[in-house]
Amino acid sequence: MTSRRIGLVLGSGGLAGTAFHAGVVAALADDLGWDARTADVIVGTSAGATTAALLRAGFPPTDFVARMTGQRLSAEGETLLAGMPPALSVGRPEPGDDRGGRRRRPASPGMLVHAVRRPWSVRPGSVASGLLPSGRMSTAEVASGFAGLFTDWPSEHLWIPAVRLSDGARVVFGRDAQGQRVSVSEAVAASCAIPAYYQPVMIDAERYVDGGVHSLCNADLVGDIGLDAIVVSAPMSTSDRVALSLDHGWRTAARAQLAVEVRRVVRAGTAVLVVHPTQAERTVMRGASLDARRRPAVARAAYASTRQLLGRTTGEALDVVRSAAQP
Repeated sequence: MTSRRIGLVLGSGGLAGTAFHAGVVAALADDLGWDARTADVIVGTSAGATTAALLRAGFPPTDFVARMTGQRLSAEGETLLAGMPPALSVGRPEPGDDRGGRRRRPASPGMLVHAVRRPWSVRPGSVASGLLPSGRMSTAEVASGFAGLFTDWPSEHLWIPAVRLSDGARVVFGRDAQGQRVSVSEAVAASCAIPAYYQPVMIDAERYVDGGVHSLCNADLVGDIGLDAIVVSAPMSTSDRVALSLDHGWRTAARAQLAVEVRRVVRAGTAVLVVHPTQAERTVMRGASLDARRRPAVARAAYASTRQLLGRTTGEALDVVRSAAQP
């Protein structure tokens, strides 16, 4: 029997998003026996980039929730993360001041010019990132956490999207030619550089910001590469209608954006399993995007909810993942 090819797509979501991903990959391992490290392609955007990098470094999926909740890791997990902080911080302000209003200026006037000349080539989120001022927080701490885990880009497919600030174009590190000249730690930092919060990350004389500016999941990247199925973990989406609340607008928009990408993937012949936050996770995640103290509760809620989803869901994507699971 020919082995089935499976992709894993890990979307944006801040620190709460990394905790959500932790619950999802752990549940897939515990309930189905599917080790996310074996995915043929892993796409990680922003928060998803950190989870994707840990998986490609060899961190066991069954350890992800334990890491978020401060529990004991397996011997394999302990060895891999020796010397790495138990949870990445959100960074520290860079030295400097705001004299002359430098930090209030648009981060990329050149990108705005590009958008006027070629409006069809730039997404609204990219335009907004050019209009917003550069953030004051450094991604150096994010990058340093991964620097010791890789000597080269992994041989297994690891795709990390970021947005080039000069023209708003999406660059997929690890897939595009330029991606091979960047370290994993730099790519993760670039994909996590939230506009107006983090400073853009400089790579090869170009500045990059959060890959979620282009798309919160970038699931369209795996639509035409011959995969049998993909699993999408989408922390910023929602499994059902969201009642009027502070997160109603952006969660509804995130779900709609993902639905468009999923349709493209399905039309290309790839089955899709999407894990969205249910009401239980949304309640825990509300206001926790960059609050590390909320990660344990989010991870536990996502783990429980994903196990419930796997228990009641049927379909081709789940069948493919089950067929690839280890006994």
